[in-house]
Amino acid sequence: MPPISLYETCLDRIIELIKVKHWSEERENPFSRLPSKIVELLVEVCGTSQKLREFSSFRMLLSSGKLRILKICFPVFFTDICIVLPQMLTEKGCMKITVLELDRNFHNDESEWLENLLQNLLFLERLSVRTFFNPQALKNCKWLKSVEIIQISWDLKESRDFLSEAADTLSHLEDLEEFDIFQCRPESSNFLKVVKMLDNHSNLASLRFTDSSLAAHHIKANNTGNTKYGLRKCSWTTATRFFEDITTLKISFLQRIRSSIDLFPLVEELEISVLSEECFEYLIKLKHLRSLKMKFHICSKYQRSFSFLSGIGQQLRHLCIASRHGVPVNAISKYCFNLE
Repeated sequence: MPPISLYETCLDRIIELIKVKHWSEERENPFSRLPSKIVELLVEVCGTSQKLREFSSFRMLLSSGKLRILKICFPVFFTDICIVLPQMLTEKGCMKITVLELDRNFHNDESEWLENLLQNLLFLERLSVRTFFNPQALKNCKWLKSVEIIQISWDLKESRDFLSEAADTLSHLEDLEEFDIFQCRPESSNFLKVVKMLDNHSNLASLRFTDSSLAAHHIKANNTGNTKYGLRKCSWTTATRFFEDITTLKISFLQRIRSSIDLFPLVEELEISVLSEECFEYLIKLKHLRSLKMKFHICSKYQRSFSFLSGIGQQLRHLCIASRHGVPVNAISKYCFNLE
């Protein structure tokens, strides 16, 4: 076992004291004098601890006024936290939070407290949650740069409604760089909303859905000029179970890839379902590509991918290949020699 640093020793000791309610009777919050980084680490560790049985000391961490980053997984104290966090806001205990990550799937009737919380986080820059909510709750978050909704649900209407409402209500967020809704497949009624997001947010680098190439193809087909967008993160992962005719799907796939590359030539990070080897003829045009994740669920051929990697492999830093068949690692590593 590697030696434990003094810093780690102190953190462990503080956590043990929290567990036994050592400071529960203190009039002054003992954590208000600690650096923000230490308080944030304690919240993160205690928020995932299965041994922490009392909420009173954990509440003192939340109300210390030192939190800038709040990450909670909710294995314990969920009910208490739902009640206390909004209270902490009235006491100005959490108002300086810039990063909020809540790793838990919420029910619809539990989202109200989250909306109340968001309305008061005036300095929030990054948000990651596992539930949809009313985007109006973000109206006061003028510094918001990143919104990530990781909803493990197949309620496509809910995700599309959120996208539609967000496009209409978040136009004031001038610094927005990332807007990612996983498990969202925009349909034709949403495509204009996607265009609105792109047009309203000039700094937008990531607008990711399960498959944003559908929207890209629609935008390209209705784009009378030669508009380009600066997205640097994209996901073009078609859900094949929604289609019966694979041949038609492959043709449509290639059309969408051409449109996507033409609209988003600056892509640096890409996740793609490879439905046809011909797509590599277009992907090689992505001269800024640094991170690539390919899923070979229908296409089992790699020959054209070798030609693609021989031309672009040296610029890749991250490469992930998912396939039902064997992946020729040696051949791939020959071209991708700068992987990290």
